[in-house]
Amino acid sequence: MNKLSPIVLFAYNRLEHTKQTLEALAHNTIAKESELFIYSDGGKDEASWQDVFRVREYLQDVSGFKEVTIIEREKNIGLAENILDGVTKIVNRFGKVIVLEDDIVTSPVFLEYMNNALDFYEEKRKVWHVSGWNYPITSEDTQDTFAWRMMNCWGWATWADRWKFYKKDPRELIQSFSPYEQYKFDLDGVGGFWSQVVKNDAALMDTWAIFWYATIFQNDGVCINPTKSFVENIGFDGSGTNTGFRDNYSQGLSTKKEVLFTEDLEENREIVDAIKLFLLQNKNELSFFSNNLEMMLRQLATMQENPQEQYILYGAGSVTQLILPHIEQNILFIVDKNVKLHKKMVGTKEVKGVDALANYKEKKVLITALGKENEITKYLIEKYNFPMSNIVRFCFLK
Repeated sequence: MNKLSPIVLFAYNRLEHTKQTLEALAHNTIAKESELFIYSDGGKDEASWQDVFRVREYLQDVSGFKEVTIIEREKNIGLAENILDGVTKIVNRFGKVIVLEDDIVTSPVFLEYMNNALDFYEEKRKVWHVSGWNYPITSEDTQDTFAWRMMNCWGWATWADRWKFYKKDPRELIQSFSPYEQYKFDLDGVGGFWSQVVKNDAALMDTWAIFWYATIFQNDGVCINPTKSFVENIGFDGSGTNTGFRDNYSQGLSTKKEVLFTEDLEENREIVDAIKLFLLQNKNELSFFSNNLEMMLRQLATMQENPQEQYILYGAGSVTQLILPHIEQNILFIVDKNVKLHKKMVGTKEVKGVDALANYKEKKVLITALGKENEITKYLIEKYNFPMSNIVRFCFLK
């Protein structure tokens, strides 16, 4: 391990959350060797200032680290500006940074994981961000870490030469992103993340993280996630500035010390599909897919009315996993371009290579790779001479 990264913690007026966060962090195996900077934002009014003072009084006695530096804001500048200013100053000074907010409880090996990841990926310029958290998914892929497009900010790290490109300009993003780029940014219609850009532009919210994700996305970067989380968010109890009551997707904290870091910097499709499926099953109200789910299920119900009609599903991802139980008796098999998935099963159906379609041109192909309907339709017609009448797309995407 090279020289340890500094840790930056952003605190406001939640004493009990701050205590839990710092106590867990101090129990990290290399906390005593790590330098900690705490940015304490000022209060918005008299009542919040009283809570801020209580937090600051507690911070004066924080120990268990190599050195603790406390930066007290003279006024309330808000979470977004506090983070942008603090991260920029510390990362420019040290070249790298580990970032936490006051509601993130860490595993005892969190700092080891983050420092090792910063060392491992420092010269791999495609990696822009390291996260300590992941969705509580189940996947056949059991590797320790994976690459994907999304940025998680519940315990994260980056380097100065990546962070310098950070830009917060929602109007520019809205004007420059094509509909397809918005769709990809939204995790192929599943996430609801693009709406945050729109709300920032309309001054309905003031956040920072969505623009770090946009910066990474625009630069074709990837983020590294652990398969099992090293952090837990305890802030979804109504106490946060930008969060209300909701599930924190807790799965328990990983304590694995010997983490193997992936060298495959292409997005891990199998794990990403598992995350999409998790989001779909949890009915993310902001997502494009969920808003059209009822219409999709009605279309599947219509297909079920004719049990003699058989289909081949194109795509073995999250949408297929979600819809297959509704139409399984009508499906011959599934095709997918991902060679790793060939000869695997989704439900009771085999996954084959796309070339298997050459012998089934009289059957209907149902496209489940949402967002790629036009591309796949053209491919089926040109490559296999499929008649357009045998290519089925979900009606709301026409």
